[in-house]
Amino acid sequence: MNDILFLKSVDSTNRIAREMGDSGKAHGFSVVAESQTAGRGRLGKEWLSHAGMGLCCTILVRPNLDIEDYPKITLTAGLAVGLALEELCHVGVQLKWPNDIYVGGRKLGGILVETSSLHKGTRHCYALVGIGVNVNTDCATFPIGLQKTATSLFFETRKEYDVLTVFTKIRSQLLELLTQLETVGFEGILDQWRQRDILDGQWMSWVTPAGNVVYGESLGVDDTGILAIRDQTGRRHEVLSGDLRLARRSPEAGEGCKVF
Repeated sequence: MNDILFLKSVDSTNRIAREMGDSGKAHGFSVVAESQTAGRGRLGKEWLSHAGMGLCCTILVRPNLDIEDYPKITLTAGLAVGLALEELCHVGVQLKWPNDIYVGGRKLGGILVETSSLHKGTRHCYALVGIGVNVNTDCATFPIGLQKTATSLFFETRKEYDVLTVFTKIRSQLLELLTQLETVGFEGILDQWRQRDILDGQWMSWVTPAGNVVYGESLGVDDTGILAIRDQTGRRHEVLSGDLRLARRSPEAGEGCKVF
């Protein structure tokens, strides 16, 4: 596998993959590590990885897309992970906008998509699809605060999986969907993503980039993949970034909702 770099431990597979992307590595080149010491999620959150127990990888992609279509890669990657795990592990995958993977209402993994400079022109652009999945992790090893909200494939199925097999399946599915995005468009991908949308119709809290908290009902994603919510006053908001959590409506709560 000359197009895959295997590492025992690394600070970040995305960092290594960016170096490889800048050096000209081709579409599909991947970095896989047994563990990360400085794994990151969206909004700078730490991603915990237990050595040999989870999948830590970054897939370098150079899709034939207009620059304005690059944001669609995140939802495409989420669907790719979902389809791969559903087929390989027979679990029902839920997707939380924009980049989280859930099973049974608990977080199984996450995706961090970063891009090269988009000012060099489409021919020279690339994206880094960083993927973390809890594969054989014993949930008892999670920090106390995560033991009721996180899960693993082992916990859900009581089976152990070969991490490289999981990676190979996900990569193959991602490259296949990117070809579909290039040639057919986003509609079919988005339809399948919506079928797995864990937020659709749910009440949630949104911490805006300015730090304000908005409670509202998810209206799902539009045809470009942007999420919308309707707050308690009926006002519609487009969510371009920020932190999202499911919330439960509660007339006893001062803000009208309880976050969980």
